[in-house]
Amino acid sequence: MPVPFRSLRFLRRASVSDLIFAAVLLLTVFPVSSVHAESGLTLIAPSVIEGIGATTFDEAGRAIGQSRLEIETDADGTRRMLVTMRASDGGSNISEAQLAPIVGASTAPPEGEAVALRIIEQRSRSQAKNGTALPLLVVDHKAGRVSCYPDEESTVGGRHVAIPDQDRVVNVPMVFFFRPLVRGDVDALRFQIAACGSDGPVLHNMIAVRGGNHVHEGRKVIEIEYGPDFGKTLAWLASRVLPSYSFWFDAEDETYMGHRMPLYRKGPEVTLVRRGMTPPDIGAEVRSASAAPRP
Repeated sequence: MPVPFRSLRFLRRASVSDLIFAAVLLLTVFPVSSVHAESGLTLIAPSVIEGIGATTFDEAGRAIGQSRLEIETDADGTRRMLVTMRASDGGSNISEAQLAPIVGASTAPPEGEAVALRIIEQRSRSQAKNGTALPLLVVDHKAGRVSCYPDEESTVGGRHVAIPDQDRVVNVPMVFFFRPLVRGDVDALRFQIAACGSDGPVLHNMIAVRGGNHVHEGRKVIEIEYGPDFGKTLAWLASRVLPSYSFWFDAEDETYMGHRMPLYRKGPEVTLVRRGMTPPDIGAEVRSASAAPRP
């Protein structure tokens, strides 16, 4: 299938203001529906998931901090996912997701088997490098709404928007959501990402596809690319204007290897890589010619 943003690597050199302007323009012309329905996503995750330590790299491939992905399992099988991304300059992003076992699936499957999960809630809070706390984002799938609050200490003064019909909002547990692409079960996945814009919550239509492969020390790594989805009509324009981001997985056992995304809204782009590895090890491009230092 045609990939609407496969040619975007050179656009990472474009100015952030230009990219934001283009994104806002296209989202204004083609707004997202605001009709609510319950979540329609099923995530398949390993029954046992170990915490993952990662090194945070900047766009030039320099190590600038440490990050971590952790998952706890409650007695009823609910998974609580915590992703912490930090940079040495003070910027950070802490994201959480609550995932519940789907009715009919075992709440405590034997070790080594997979479990089907549904997203109940997602939230994210960020801090800019100057110490400014950014709005708290809360995606409540039970209530069917996305909310942005001035800070994490208060729910007063929040702004809200209804989640569209056929809820496909995935901000935090992408590591599970992308697994069908890693396995080659599907050619593309369409979903939405929620964000806190200047005027409150915003929902962005997204599409993810399989990217290229990279081999490092005998390990085959597959890239999953995702970016704005404006359908076939605007695919050509979007591919030349808007940025794409990536996740990397071991092609054999689907192990998470790293991912690239903005640290926070309008913030710097960072790449997280499993501790002990660098971006080139997983096939992630860096802008500088020099190799990134070993963490």
